[in-house]
Amino acid sequence: MNAQLKYVVDELKALYPKKDYNIIEFDGFEPDQLVQILSNVICTIESKEAVNTRSENREMTIKRLLNSLYIMKYRPPSGNEYDLAQSLFLGEKSAILPLLEWLLKERPTLEKRAYLGRYLIKIEVPPALRGDSNLEELFENYEQLLETFKDAHREREQLLSAGSNTGELRGDLAVMEREREIVAAKVATLQKTRVEGSKANAALLARVKALRESRAKRDMLLEQKARLQTTCVEMERFVARTKQQVAEARRAAHGVTPQGLLQRAEEEEKVSTYIANEKIPADMKSGQTQLQLLREVASQTCLTRSDLAQVEQQVRALSSEVNALLERRMAAADPADDKLTPFKQQAAMLGRKKEAAAEALGELKKESAALKSKLEKIQGQLMPGEELPLTEEQFKKYMGQLKPRTELFKAKRSQLSSQTAECGVLSRTLEILRSNHELAQRQLGDEERRLGLSGYSSTASQLAEVNAAKTELDLQKESKLEALSKTILELNQIIASKKAKLAPAIQELRPLREQYQASLADFNKLKQVYDATAANLGSASNKIEQEIKQIEEETRQAASEAALFGAKTEVVDAQKEMLVQEMAFYKSGDKSKSLRERLNAKIAEEEKRGRHLKEAQRAMKDSEPANERQTMLWENVERIFAAKLRHVTTARRDSGVFRRERGAETLVILN
Repeated sequence: MNAQLKYVVDELKALYPKKDYNIIEFDGFEPDQLVQILSNVICTIESKEAVNTRSENREMTIKRLLNSLYIMKYRPPSGNEYDLAQSLFLGEKSAILPLLEWLLKERPTLEKRAYLGRYLIKIEVPPALRGDSNLEELFENYEQLLETFKDAHREREQLLSAGSNTGELRGDLAVMEREREIVAAKVATLQKTRVEGSKANAALLARVKALRESRAKRDMLLEQKARLQTTCVEMERFVARTKQQVAEARRAAHGVTPQGLLQRAEEEEKVSTYIANEKIPADMKSGQTQLQLLREVASQTCLTRSDLAQVEQQVRALSSEVNALLERRMAAADPADDKLTPFKQQAAMLGRKKEAAAEALGELKKESAALKSKLEKIQGQLMPGEELPLTEEQFKKYMGQLKPRTELFKAKRSQLSSQTAECGVLSRTLEILRSNHELAQRQLGDEERRLGLSGYSSTASQLAEVNAAKTELDLQKESKLEALSKTILELNQIIASKKAKLAPAIQELRPLREQYQASLADFNKLKQVYDATAANLGSASNKIEQEIKQIEEETRQAASEAALFGAKTEVVDAQKEMLVQEMAFYKSGDKSKSLRERLNAKIAEEEKRGRHLKEAQRAMKDSEPANERQTMLWENVERIFAAKLRHVTTARRDSGVFRRERGAETLVILN
């Protein structure tokens, strides 16, 4: 944390030389000051003027900072943007310090990213407005300008990365200037010798002028041709879109009558009226209510446990009052006289269904607009020679062409199944033949055992196999022996030739080997001396490093103690100033402004509040028996109604008609 704070303060000093920041002063900044510093750094990166956050609305400030951080692709350590927004709103140092460190470390990259984000972030157009042709054309031009800006920026980056040297460019310019002078001299010489001296001077000049004009005209015609080709491509796309719209309109108008159109228009008019007069105002009202609640929550301070307990107590009290009012209303109202209840329920049910249908309609409209924009984007990406996606008629034609191929596939599949069946029959035949062969072998073995020649056939077959293997091994052995003898002769010859070549080298190597042995002994002695010296130097350097680390640790401790003493000194000064103010209040006789009097007033207020709460608790305990008696009475009423319901059911079952009129109940017995 200290290293992070030191880095931020140093970078801010370099960024704002006129402002003399230090670690102790920066560590004691208020949340508003930290937010102001963060806003200044972001404005500097975006090359904008600094904004005074005290005169700006806090919500607008946080929104502006979050939008800039989104463009710079900042990822919060917790991964939750809501927590980051809340921390920035409260001005928490634990969230602002890492953010300042990241901004100052990545400042060159973030300046480039902010510059590009100013132009490359697309303007969001609602899907409901994308159907307008003028707006769509304007949006396409906007996208083309974005692509042009991207290409220009890419070329600029390539030129900057090429790293052309100014001196080299000046040298190239000087060389080109000398070449231009040489060419101008040659042109002047040729003009004097060949043009001015010739008889057809005027004719040659006229031909050169005509050639130049024809080339300029050719260039102009080529540019005009390119523009016309681009216009033709755009017109082809427009015609394709128009044809598709006409085809869709014709398909939609197929089998439509004037009465149907009028009915559809009336239905659309009713839906639009309902959305404009009922749904949109209700949504706006609910959104405003939610926004007001969020603003109230954001403007309030953090609630403590005592505040939460008080709020819960108020909620319980209000809930009990609401329940009491509902019971009083139910006791006062007579369900038999309320004939509008079913109609109210049906109206409420229809209202809910209407709201659900309106929401479904809105979702379908959004989905339709998104699909239309996607289709137009795909059509816009098509090349001039490419074909459009298949229409319904083309798809039907394709399906008709696919039917013969499907029949051919089915025929081939049937042939494959027949071949598979035949393969199964052949494999079964092979198994039967193998079983017959095994049976014949068993019968042959039984016959050999009966004649006393058991194992004759197997022995004969084994002897034949052994003879064949023996002959094969003999042949392989002869070939390998011949090859081995040839290889041995070749190796002997090679060894003899190598010995003859190496004899002089071996004679020269003997004195060198003796020199090597002597040098090796000297090397070992010198290595021992080197190892001893290195060990002594290593131990000395380790001691020095330990002393340096100890000194650095003592320095850090001294700095931290100095900062701690400074903070304690500031606290003592503040307390001293507070005591001086208290003494001044007591001397002047105006004790109402002193801290002691204010604390005594708050204590008295809290004691008074506690007494009121105790009286409310006592009142609730006093009213508890009455509430229990009221609950018991309601349970008795419920039992009476249940008994009456059972009595009505029994009377209907006993072949009678039970009537209830004007509070009286009558049972008519049927003869």
